[in-house]
Amino acid sequence: MEKDLLMGDGNCASYGSDGVLSPRIAQGASCNSSLWEGASAPLCEMMDNSPVNEKETAADAENRSSSDIPAHMSCEEYEGLPPYLKEGNVLFASEQDVKEAFLQYAASKRCYSTAPAKQMKVQNLTPLNIYRYRLETFTEMRDTHVASELYDGGFVDSFVVGTPPPPWDITVDEPPLFTDCEMHIPVPHSYSVENCPNCKGRGETMCQPCKGTGKKKCSACGGTGQSSQEDSNICSWCAGSGKNRCFNCRGNGWLKCYRCNGSGILLFHTELTITWKNNVLEHVADKNSGLPIHHLQEVTGKEIVSDEGSLVFPIVDFPEPSIEDYSRALIAQHSMQFTSEGLHRVLRQKQTVELVPLTKVDYEWKERVYSFYIFGNENKVYTKDYPAKCCCSIL
Repeated sequence: MEKDLLMGDGNCASYGSDGVLSPRIAQGASCNSSLWEGASAPLCEMMDNSPVNEKETAADAENRSSSDIPAHMSCEEYEGLPPYLKEGNVLFASEQDVKEAFLQYAASKRCYSTAPAKQMKVQNLTPLNIYRYRLETFTEMRDTHVASELYDGGFVDSFVVGTPPPPWDITVDEPPLFTDCEMHIPVPHSYSVENCPNCKGRGETMCQPCKGTGKKKCSACGGTGQSSQEDSNICSWCAGSGKNRCFNCRGNGWLKCYRCNGSGILLFHTELTITWKNNVLEHVADKNSGLPIHHLQEVTGKEIVSDEGSLVFPIVDFPEPSIEDYSRALIAQHSMQFTSEGLHRVLRQKQTVELVPLTKVDYEWKERVYSFYIFGNENKVYTKDYPAKCCCSIL
């Protein structure tokens, strides 16, 4: 079951390794940014650290079914791939790792007894490792709008001094690659002094409660001027006028303009907003492993492919066909989204493939068989049928 995930994380890492994939793994990869220079940790170290990774015997190789070899690869190319690229079925967790992770998981749950984790007998470890493809497109967007500020006299950098430069001609220091950032810059030579649009240059605005009269209807007599409807005595609050002085403007009828602070003028300029954004698309090649796919967002995997450049090209000759398909589709999606609009510019692209360790563990406890999953470099645990839960209540 294949699923797509959209994410916005700007963090990324670069690793170094040679000879991870065949030279056709990325079409047209640039010489200064290739898969061979940007893949994961050294192959020998990765494989040596895998607890259950054992070298395939000659008999196993001879007994391998030809159906295991992708149609687009020869036997020689297939045999030359590392084990985790040939099958993705390498165990990255030993039985001891499984027991420790399960015990830690049970101990972290308030209502779980640790007895199953301590007493379980591991029956089977099934590797279900998952490939995760990630495309990062680092873009820059520039937009302008008019801004204003109080003017207290002095020099004005207007168009008389020079011609305002176009937005993309203004030079700025860029943030680190694949990092979200926003910057606001006044455009040179775009300043001008103009009347305040709020008060039309008057410096004052009409008091809305009294509509500029400075007086409001007396709340005591309702504007009649009399103390009551049955009494002819005049109202003591308004002295019979039926109106009182407006407390909002203190009887003036006008208020000092808040925008220009009463000066009637403002200093306007064009404000340039530059937005750097790391746009991320992901695809997880999950083949009905049974693990809810959203849990993979909590963990990292082993980076086996890394390609970075001004633009990247779709991955080819990868053992998992959906990785090739989604690499091509997601690159095309970002190309249409960012290169066809004048507001955006693509500064850098990066695509990676991770092998996320996933193992299904079948175990026995009290003569019954249960299962759980251990996944990610962090050895996270997921189970939906933990056998020893207790009922907790808060009094």
